[in-house]
Amino acid sequence: MGDEFKVLIVEDEEKTFKQLKEGLASGNCKIYRATSGKEALKLIKDIYFMAVISEIRLADMDGIELIKRIKKIDYKISLIALTAYSFTDSAIKALKAGAFTYLTKPLNIEEVRLVLQKAIANSCLLIQAGKRKYYEDMSILDGLTGIYNHRHFHEKLEWQIAHLRRFPQAFSLLMIDIDNFKKYNDNKGHLEGDKVLHNAAQLFVNSTRNDDLVFRYGGEEFAIILPQTTQQDAKRIVERLVTMVRAKLPVTVSVGIATFPDNAQAKDALIDMADKALYRAKRLGKDRFCAFDEKLDK
Repeated sequence: MGDEFKVLIVEDEEKTFKQLKEGLASGNCKIYRATSGKEALKLIKDIYFMAVISEIRLADMDGIELIKRIKKIDYKISLIALTAYSFTDSAIKALKAGAFTYLTKPLNIEEVRLVLQKAIANSCLLIQAGKRKYYEDMSILDGLTGIYNHRHFHEKLEWQIAHLRRFPQAFSLLMIDIDNFKKYNDNKGHLEGDKVLHNAAQLFVNSTRNDDLVFRYGGEEFAIILPQTTQQDAKRIVERLVTMVRAKLPVTVSVGIATFPDNAQAKDALIDMADKALYRAKRLGKDRFCAFDEKLDK
């Protein structure tokens, strides 16, 4: 998997925090801590968390109010409320305020692990709005963006090619690179860079069809598989995508298109041709797309 999933624990009790941190340490989560509601809200504004585990009874802020405010910042964050067994009425209020679920103390760490996995899957489902698959397998997801990762890209592309050799149909592959990302990251800082990657992933998901597959290929590069899509149809989709990025993000993108079976019939060759078309888009000035052309992309 790529990045770890970021999880925030809002807990001022040292014993409970230590139990959660140690219990979740063996997973693929990067744990952050806040000891107050105000500290939690500050972190959530700066860092993209897939899930928040929060004590309901906080010293500086009502836990129900904290849940409401977190949901206003980012409704896609899944919240797990913690409460003592004698305060389950507060847990019900937490659910009404937008919590994903609640856990009662004393905690069973195995239960926490299972619930957290479901909560992260729920956040990924919300990020992949409109997509039909419910993500249970965390190994196929990218921790920062919540979309499919590089390994799963190769698996899905191989399956697509093998399937279409038996049932011939066109499909197109897009390789997408965020223009001047290193400069943006250096000037604005890594947190702002992470926000751009996160927001770009969501824009790609929301701008494509239900059956289209969006992946984080690596770094600032993404890939999209467009099933049953000719090169001409892919151009129309990509033209709209490039325009939307220009309008909604503080960066632009360059895109390369390659189509099966017209451009290539093997996975590595198809990726290579989409990459060559991408490099041509870069050479021509960025903020644009190019479809693979054998004469131009030697």
